[in-house]
Amino acid sequence: MAIRQIKLDNYYALIYTYKTVGLDKLYEHYIRDEELKALKTSDDIEICVLQTCNRVEAYLYLHNSEDLKNFLERLDSFHKEKITKDATILQGRAVAKHLFEVASGIDSLAVGEYEILGQIKETSEKCKKLKLIDDALDLLFTSAVKIGRRVRSETNISKGKTGVYSLAVDYVIRQFKHIKNLKVAIVGAGEIGSKLAHMLRDSGITDVTIFNRTLSRAYDVASKFGYKAMELNFDDVSKFDVVFVAIYYPQKVKLNGPKLVVDLSLPAIVEGDNVVTLETLKSLSAQIMERKMGEIEKAKKIIEAELDKFNREIETYNLNRLISIFMSKIEEIRREEIKEAMNVLAKKEHPEMDEISEILDKMSSSLLKKVLSPVLEDIRKTPNRMDYLNYLIEVLGNGNVSDSKTEKTKN
Repeated sequence: MAIRQIKLDNYYALIYTYKTVGLDKLYEHYIRDEELKALKTSDDIEICVLQTCNRVEAYLYLHNSEDLKNFLERLDSFHKEKITKDATILQGRAVAKHLFEVASGIDSLAVGEYEILGQIKETSEKCKKLKLIDDALDLLFTSAVKIGRRVRSETNISKGKTGVYSLAVDYVIRQFKHIKNLKVAIVGAGEIGSKLAHMLRDSGITDVTIFNRTLSRAYDVASKFGYKAMELNFDDVSKFDVVFVAIYYPQKVKLNGPKLVVDLSLPAIVEGDNVVTLETLKSLSAQIMERKMGEIEKAKKIIEAELDKFNREIETYNLNRLISIFMSKIEEIRREEIKEAMNVLAKKEHPEMDEISEILDKMSSSLLKKVLSPVLEDIRKTPNRMDYLNYLIEVLGNGNVSDSKTEKTKN
């Protein structure tokens, strides 16, 4: 039976980003948890989906390449339309390179953002709990987080204000001369709302009210920063100078009262001339990208080196797994031989040392034959058999296996 090994070409990725499908359409491609579970049709498939405000990316490891077609068809059927036609599909090294660039912050709406590292780690842990991934994707995502950290420690790509929400707060600060006098509302008490509240406090804005459909949740966030909390009512929201919106809402709304509305919702829900959205922030991101081109090039060089290292990590993983399986088989044979020897000794009331020695000699001889005979038989059929035999002789030290090499092999 062939032992499965991780192969770089078996990695696939289905990519939708703000650059390929646009922010206004991105939410249509989100994949729910129940869909994820249904997409894992067998143990031959590993799936992990990374979803943020500017990307939906499904990472796959497929033992059988034919499963990609089945995956795409099932995903289309869940969405009741052919959404996979919009996807950029990557395979092999390109998959690892893309995820490493994402983790490094060079493929984000806000170049150098830190949030993506936490999002990659969280989505990996979530998919583990859902039993959607195994060693192959775990190895890829673990490597991505390490590389993202290395890029940030060896470059200045994350220097200064980074992250989509930092861009939003910075945009507001630049529009008003006296920010400390602003009355600010945050609509939504989820993760985004909480981050915005933290950034506003750090910027010196104190008059902030958190609005949420569930009032207790608004209080939870507001109490952390000394802010006020109110149940969501758009008439009340309209009385504020600046409004940040970060919720899902089934219909469009107008807020005529505020001087500025920053709508970070996907899809955007607020209409009017006083509204800026993530699309507006894209232009700011482009300006930041221009200033950081030198750091981006440094990051890309690190990623190229890490791609070669990742390939070696796959080889090491495969080798260690084969050694582990091989040693387990030897241990299994050893236990069987010991059991057989003990049975023979048990039948003798008072075995002499010569008898014990003979039984142990037969046991060790049988053990060696059972372990080495299949190996030697295969070597006989191998074209470069002399190289294999020379290697074995070298490893075994001309017939004497050293304790140090034995321990190294076990480990």
